Amino acid sequence: MVFVGRPAVGEDGATIQLFRLDATGHARRVAVTLGRMSASAVEVRAGLQPGDQVVLSDMAQWDDVDRVRIK
Repeated sequence: MVFVGRPAVGEDGATIQLFRLDATGHARRVAVTLGRMSASAVEVRAGLQPGDQVVLSDMAQWDDVDRVRIK
């Protein structure tokens, strides 16, 4: 089972888009299906593997791109 911090958007059972960090310093958009939620964490049913790092803040300003550079 994979858990991450609770993202800015989403609810139990929803499939949302998150940016997953890669080794090149970029974050690429991936579909993530959410499971049970607490105040600070959420279960990931699909879309991430243990050890994946994701951007949890609101990335709505980047809705038109699939990749961003993280500094």
